[in-house]
Parts: sequence; C-alpha cells; structure tokens
Amino acid sequence: MFEAANMVTRNYTVSTLAKWFNSFPHYNLQFLRINNTFSPEDSDYQESLGFWAAVPAAWLTVTLFFFLVFFCARCCSNGTARKHPAYCLRWTIGILSLIALTGVAIGLYGNVEADGGVHDFAAAAEKANKTIMGVETQVNDMNRDLTGAMTPLVRLKDLVTNIPIAGKAINDTIIEVENLIKELGTIPFDKEGVNLQLVADDTRFYEYYRFLGTILLLVFELVVGLVALCGVGRGSRCLLIFMTCLAFLCLFVCFGGGALYLAAGVGAGDFCVSPSTYIKDQVKDDVIPKAVLEYYINCYPAAVNPFSQTISQGRRRIIQANDLLREVEGLTTNLPVAEEIIKEIGGQLNTTETSFDDLVVLVQCPTLHEEYVDALNAVCYDALEGMAYMLVSSLAVGLLFTVSMVLASLAWQRLGRRKQYIEIDEEDPFLPPSGMTPAMGRTSQGPLDHYLRYGGDRSERQPLLRDNRTPPPSYTYAVRDRGAGVQGSQQDPTVEKRHW
Repeated sequence: MFEAANMVTRNYTVSTLAKWFNSFPHYNLQFLRINNTFSPEDSDYQESLGFWAAVPAAWLTVTLFFFLVFFCARCCSNGTARKHPAYCLRWTIGILSLIALTGVAIGLYGNVEADGGVHDFAAAAEKANKTIMGVETQVNDMNRDLTGAMTPLVRLKDLVTNIPIAGKAINDTIIEVENLIKELGTIPFDKEGVNLQLVADDTRFYEYYRFLGTILLLVFELVVGLVALCGVGRGSRCLLIFMTCLAFLCLFVCFGGGALYLAAGVGAGDFCVSPSTYIKDQVKDDVIPKAVLEYYINCYPAAVNPFSQTISQGRRRIIQANDLLREVEGLTTNLPVAEEIIKEIGGQLNTTETSFDDLVVLVQCPTLHEEYVDALNAVCYDALEGMAYMLVSSLAVGLLFTVSMVLASLAWQRLGRRKQYIEIDEEDPFLPPSGMTPAMGRTSQGPLDHYLRYGGDRSERQPLLRDNRTPPPSYTYAVRDRGAGVQGSQQDPTVEKRHW
C-alpha cells in the first residue's frame, strides 16, 4: 500500500550564494561575535543584521562629510580657474555615467529576478494549500458518508429487535463505523487550520508594492545618469549642477537600498543554509505533529507514512463492517425493508472504501515535498540572487555617482558661460569686411567716414529708405559714435550713447 522505497523525490541543495552570505561574521552591538544560525526572534541576531545594515549607512555618512568639506573648500576658493571646454573631465563623467546606467540595468534585472522568485514561492504555497485542503476535503467526504450510514443502521437495529444475533451484529457495525470516524479525524495534520492561501495572497500583495517602489527608485537613478550624459554632451553648466543636486538625493536611495539588501541577504543566507531546522523549531507539536512534519520535509525513500497505520486500520474496519452487514442480511431474508436498508448502508461503506485509495495518494510525501522544495528554491535561489544583483547595483551606482559629483563640480567651474551671439545679415554692404581688425576700422578714411561727415545729422532728421543699400538707424548711430571717437571730437554729454 505504501511503497516508500520506490518514491523518487527531488531534494533541496544549498546554493553557493547562500553559503557566501552565511559566511559573513555576525556581531551584536557590543561587537561580540554570535552564532550565525537563523533566529529572527533573538535580539542578538537582530543586532547582527543591523550591524551589516549600518555598513552602507556609515559609508553614506562618511560620503556626506566628505562632500561637506569639499564643497566648503570649493566655495572658499577664488574661482580663478581658466575657462576651457574641459574635455577630459566631461569624457570621464560620461564614461562613469554610462557605467552607472549599466549598474541601474543590473538592478532592474535583479528586481525582476527577485519578483519572479517571490511569485514562485506564492505559487508553491498555493499548491501546498490545495494538497492539504484536498486531504481535508477527502476526509470530510468520507466522514459524511460514514455519518450518513449511521441513520440507516439505527433503523435497521429497530427492525431486528426480535433477532438478537442480528441486533448484536448491527451494534458491532455501529461501533466499527464510529471508531472509523474518530480515526479519520486524526488524518488532517493541519490542526490549527493554517491557511497557506492567505500567506500566498499577502506575499503577492506586499511584493507588488515592493516591485513598483524599486522600479520607481531605479528610474530616478536612470534619470540622473541621463541628465549627466546630456550635461557633459552639451557642456552645460546648468545641467551639470542640476545633475549634482539629483545625484546627491540619489545617494540616499542607493546607500539606503544597499543597507536594506545587505541585511536581508545575510538573513536570507542564514535561513537558506538550514531551512528545515528553523521550520521544525518553529512549528509546534500541537499544530503539526513532529513525525508528520519530518515525513513531509525530508521524504526519505525508506520513510514510513505516519498515516499508514490509521488508513490500514480504517480499511480493516470497513471490511469488518461489510462482513457484519452480510451476516445481518442472511438473518433477515424474510424482511424486505431490512434488505433495502442493508443495500443502502453497503453502498455508503463501499464508497468510503474506494475513497481510501484516493486518500492514500493524497497523504504520500512526494507531492507536498516537491512543493516545499519549489518554495525553498524560489526564495533561496531566484529571490536571493535578485537581491544580490540589487545590492551590487545600489552600492556601485552610489559610488559612481559620488565620483561623478566631484568631477562635475570641477567641470562646471572650468566651463565658461555661453557667449551671446546676435544674428546679422552677412550680405549687408555697410558691414565692415570680415578680415578688418579694430585698428583698421579706426584708421579707415573710406566711404564710412564720408558718410559720417556729411550724412550723419541728416539721417536723424529724415527717414532712411529701407533697401539693400541703406543701413538701419541703429547701425548709423553706432558707426557715427565710433567715428566720433576716431576723430577725437568731444561728444555732447546730453546725447545718449547707443551701443551696437
């Protein structure tokens, strides 16, 4: 009936990443080394996880202090750096930004990987819940059939009061059915009614917001990297300053996420090294018996099903009850009503006997053990690997943005302000030649000087014709003022000087 030796099961193996996280030394707040066994209820163990979470936080504190000193020194400097395009700094910032964007892509991949692991865990919990509920449903159906057989047994007992031997056989049948109902009540091993479906639903609910929040933070890091690339590409001081402000905020995101992922990774590594030990210690015997829990967690080929004795005893009771009914049937051949009742009872007992075959399959360990292994693999492989990717991404992007901020502050001081150019018509005949130097303009005695001597005042009294040969008034005023400076004449102080 229970051929455990022929069962082929898939067992859980500890991942290398879990062993690596578990190898981290564990210290409490008194800097005393403690055991690395996963025990989240222990205060010392909680302090050891907080210790590793404080490492990125301390890194962030040192970085902020460095920036405080650095930017104070920058503000106190005289700012006499020579203005030049700063190509070397811009190329360096651009390369660092591209590497940071690669780190953000790694974080996105890790987020998707962790999300897949969490959803696989929820799916495994759902399947395990269906298996457990299947056992409970099967037992309840069998109990309902047996309880339904009690009423016709009582009726049959009332019919055979004049036949003592048949009455005794019916009493024995009632006792067998009652004992069978009691024994079947011990098979559902989840005595407290732990709802794994609720665990799966809560896991998906919280994972949805974790995944969405992580995506938003990674998009923010992506925007910072793109702003840095635009700033160095255009040589814009404003964009570089804006990128520095965004990168400063991004440092809190990166190192804060790194602290969370590092602590969670160490804790998950400790759990994944020996998950069965922790689960056995946490589950109380009044919830699930230790023998039952051991059977489904380990599922050794030679393991004995803890329900085998109960199911075997139940089969014997069903067979014995059927034998008693056949005895009663032989004693009540002259009672047609009794014969119909016996057939009704026999049909219900036969249904229960057939249900034992389905129950044997349901209580075998391979099904639940496979779901248990799937849940562990989802957490200790997929989710843990995704967490490791996000840890590397957070710390690497934070470090790259730190260096980029320093280089950007050096770059924007060397980048001069953009010159304001005025659009002019190059075909204007009154513009000086492009090759004329200021000295040549001051010593020129050509048509412009002639125009200034004889046509300057008239241009103020009479409107000029707007054609290709007539300069605009603003041009006339500017050239006249320049010509007046060349001749050394003293301009009237009441006349406003116009600049071109």
